[in-house]
Amino acid sequence: MTGKFVVIEGLDATGKSTLVEELVKRLNATQLACPPELKALGLSDGDLRSHFDNRPPVQRRAYYRAANLIASEQTEIALQDGHVVMDRYWPSTVAFAALDDDSDLDQEWQGRYPPELHEPDAVILLTVDEENRKRRMCKRGEPRTDEELNLEVDVERREAVLQAYRMFESIEVDTSNLNPDGVLKAALVALHESGIIE
Repeated sequence: MTGKFVVIEGLDATGKSTLVEELVKRLNATQLACPPELKALGLSDGDLRSHFDNRPPVQRRAYYRAANLIASEQTEIALQDGHVVMDRYWPSTVAFAALDDDSDLDQEWQGRYPPELHEPDAVILLTVDEENRKRRMCKRGEPRTDEELNLEVDVERREAVLQAYRMFESIEVDTSNLNPDGVLKAALVALHESGIIE
């Protein structure tokens, strides 16, 4: 039996991590993330993501493209045992490339997956109104990336990122007025209505 591959996308503080965890429990699925945790001795603290998040855009995007390939390989293996729910994937890589002035990645791959990547059966895009998102970000108390700070102040770029996400024929769930159980219910109903799960 092979399972279904479901990706959860959205800006920070939309409820992705919580929904991923709940869907994993409900669907008895394997939980994966993109980028996967990758280590390399001698770079920062050994964590490749934190290293490349502080590099120039062209290097950062190259890292995320490679990370998608690794996540795709992990997915292929995990699907042999059942469903896979992934926190972010290729749509995030393309959407966040919209923040780079010199990137053509968002134009070249809008709404499309490279042939070397396993295409999801469903992408759920979580959205939230900006005031709620800011409030949730403050509650977290975590340091924010330069990308996140740019999104907070630049409405046009934030909209460009969201538009890039929407090009991937995603199921959109607005989490603004939903608690975590409501988000889970909305996602399960959408997956059922789409024929992804029974």
